[in-house]
Amino acid sequence: MKRRELLNKTLDRVALGAVASSVVELSDLWSAALSLSASEPTRPTPINARDPTTRERTADGYAMTYEWTGPSGREWHLEFPIERSAYREAADEANGYLRGFKAAKASAHAERLTEALASASATGKYTRRSLPESVLLDGAIGLVHSLEYATDAESIGAPDYIRTVEETLVDGCGDCEDLTYLLVGMLSQPAFGYRTAMVILPGHMLAGVHRDDLPAAYADAPTLPGGTHVAIECTTSRPIGEFKDEPVLAVYGDGVEYIDRSAITDTGEDFLQDPTQFQTIADASAKRPQ
Repeated sequence: MKRRELLNKTLDRVALGAVASSVVELSDLWSAALSLSASEPTRPTPINARDPTTRERTADGYAMTYEWTGPSGREWHLEFPIERSAYREAADEANGYLRGFKAAKASAHAERLTEALASASATGKYTRRSLPESVLLDGAIGLVHSLEYATDAESIGAPDYIRTVEETLVDGCGDCEDLTYLLVGMLSQPAFGYRTAMVILPGHMLAGVHRDDLPAAYADAPTLPGGTHVAIECTTSRPIGEFKDEPVLAVYGDGVEYIDRSAITDTGEDFLQDPTQFQTIADASAKRPQ
């Protein structure tokens, strides 16, 4: 009997040790998972070492450095921190074209970015506190142009993806939609206060700014169809007002400003790559007086 009791006690100890060991192993695995989750971004995207945009990891985010030359030849240097939590939260958002446009205009990071731009070091005769509006606009456009153009398939492995302002800034790249939303986000903030729009061409997007909001230097810039907005290309360095020689399918600001039904019919497949996104534009246009 004593031998049986001793055997049972021994087996109980062995079983208890095995359970405790399993708990420790699971705890270690969980700790390791949490550590990896805290140390890695949701979607890290390498930035080419030759690019003027650099990214350094910090304890709670990313220290971004942007260097670029504006359209007028002025050189810029801007340091801008972005929290890792903000990047992850942005990456978890499922944005479509209209929602992405509205999110960019309301982005707190876009607002911070424009404030940083206004105080960024710029070469030339102007001090930081006396930069004319036209110089700030030049800087904003130059910053967007300095980021690498990359298709969604190249940068994220998806046929179509809408980056938020935060993602584009941290990734250091984007396609025409991403770069357009970044510029729209900046120009919509109080530092500029422009009335902005997204301008849709066949297979392409660019930014639009209300003609009355632009600095006097651009008073003679040609307007888009509809006569209200002026085009700004975000992927190529074209003078303000000039854009690809293709029909403008739609201009969407606070609502539908312009839509070309005949051109949409001719280029239907290109325009309706994602019908759920553009149906809102078509519906809004149909409700407008002819």
